[in-house]
Amino acid sequence: MILAENRVPFGPIFVPENDFDKYNSQVWFIATQLRYYLARITTAPFQIKVDTNQGENGLYIELDKSYLDDEFSINTMGNSVYIRGGKRGVIYGGYELLEMLGCRFFTPHCEKIPTLTKLEIGDIQKREKPVFEFRDTDYGDIQKYSKFASMCRNNGRWSGMPEMLGGSIRYALGAHSFARLVPHEQYRDTHPEYFSFYNGRRQSIKDDHWQLCLTNPDILDIVVDNARKILKENPDKKILSISQNDNPYSCQCENCLKSDADEGSPAGTLIKFVNRVAEILEPEFPDVMFDILAYHYTRPASRKTQTRHNVCVRLCASSTCFAHPYDKCDDRTRAVKHPNGKTSLFIEDLIDWSKVCERLYVWDYTSNFPLYPMPFPNWRVLQPNLKTLAKYNVKGVFEEANCARNGGVDFNELRTYLISKLMWNPDCDIERHRKEFMQYYYGDAAPHLEEYLNMLCDFVERENYHLYIQDTKRPPYLDDAHLEQYNRIFDKAEAAVAGDGVRLMRVQKARLSIRFADVFWNEVLAGNYNAEKINQFFTDLRAHNISRLDEWTNIERTYRAWMDGMERGVLYTAPFRYDAESLL
Repeated sequence: MILAENRVPFGPIFVPENDFDKYNSQVWFIATQLRYYLARITTAPFQIKVDTNQGENGLYIELDKSYLDDEFSINTMGNSVYIRGGKRGVIYGGYELLEMLGCRFFTPHCEKIPTLTKLEIGDIQKREKPVFEFRDTDYGDIQKYSKFASMCRNNGRWSGMPEMLGGSIRYALGAHSFARLVPHEQYRDTHPEYFSFYNGRRQSIKDDHWQLCLTNPDILDIVVDNARKILKENPDKKILSISQNDNPYSCQCENCLKSDADEGSPAGTLIKFVNRVAEILEPEFPDVMFDILAYHYTRPASRKTQTRHNVCVRLCASSTCFAHPYDKCDDRTRAVKHPNGKTSLFIEDLIDWSKVCERLYVWDYTSNFPLYPMPFPNWRVLQPNLKTLAKYNVKGVFEEANCARNGGVDFNELRTYLISKLMWNPDCDIERHRKEFMQYYYGDAAPHLEEYLNMLCDFVERENYHLYIQDTKRPPYLDDAHLEQYNRIFDKAEAAVAGDGVRLMRVQKARLSIRFADVFWNEVLAGNYNAEKINQFFTDLRAHNISRLDEWTNIERTYRAWMDGMERGVLYTAPFRYDAESLL
């Protein structure tokens, strides 16, 4: 079928009358996107018209409520093309058609659009839905550019998509929510018994790292009341998290320890509590899912109590090696301890949870969080790990990443693209996606950068080196000898695109990871403080609008810490205090 030839389109783009020229209509949005990109390919003046059921040749777009929200179909019939889908799926269907025509949406600022005088397609009979119902990552490009998030088919809270893009799956209350549900400052003086008993006392001092004592009968009514209030204030949000604070200090009072031992994990104590909250609130909020974290001390699955049908578990892949696939790594040094002294790896916990939880989500990780720019060679585990999650019937995935709103280095643009493809379909041809990105985004520098990334991954595989998300020690693949090799490779990469200003800039940005390793370990922590080298590094970070080197602190606080000989700016504050980014 010829869609356009010599600037003549095969027909209009047809939409239902109630979607025509409607700002918040998903159908109208993707119709205008198709009009724009089809014209970019062919310069043909495609028009959008109301579907009057006359059977004319054209491209027909329709929102179909019988489809899942993220499901779509593309069908050719006669001399027409039909795109149908759910409220997000109909948009995905439009972008899928464009990708079938050769378009690629690599980043918000890098699109590959072919130019053709004759645009043809063959027969298409396709219907798709994602493997994971919830797909989210917090890379800066997803946070800042909701249209790009839609192109990547992300649908979680970080994408922040408006109604015209089908909206996002958002939490009325997110992770680590104990502090919102039972405020420490409100109850610590009058009811210290509400808080965790740890190291021989209740955690009721202002700066304590605390949890709740979930076997205290008074806590239930307080949590129910506050959860009800939050849900009423957020009627459009259908998930509420009842989850522990971000510390490992679980309650060790007599009742909690007894419950934990009986369940085989503190997760059982948490599930019993959240099941009761979910049961009480279900009549009032029948469509709401109540979420818990299986994290730190709650990561091992409960032995007895299963989750209710309206309770979701988000299993966190913390204390997990990311140099090797989940099911291949042999490092037990950071395995999670159970109440009976047994230990378990993430893959073992995943298997156990898949047996006792109907709706299982996973909170995964893709960066080194204290040292965002550090090269993190997890490239070869991305697909195996997502395939493992699908194998064990995981329903949703959040890939926590470098969440700096202005982005980061270490090829995070490529990671965003690949992770998004994998969250939609873990069995996709990831090598094709990777090669397409590298060749277009980096041009003639791509072979050299591929060599660099392969060197990193070859090392961790050959040496069986284990890669964790909170390590600040210098890894052997970043010693001086390796840095020298990497710099020679980057010299070649820069030379290959010396006449291409855009791609040269991208290569130089990627090289900041190597420069970071040199400045951090050879100048700051070694106490050498080459002022010119350090100043030029921070000058170039600013040129690339990098505003965060650490999960918790902005670049100014990091610099101050480095000048004081410390690894991280967050060490100035206890407990950790989050700094907003200042270079916006």
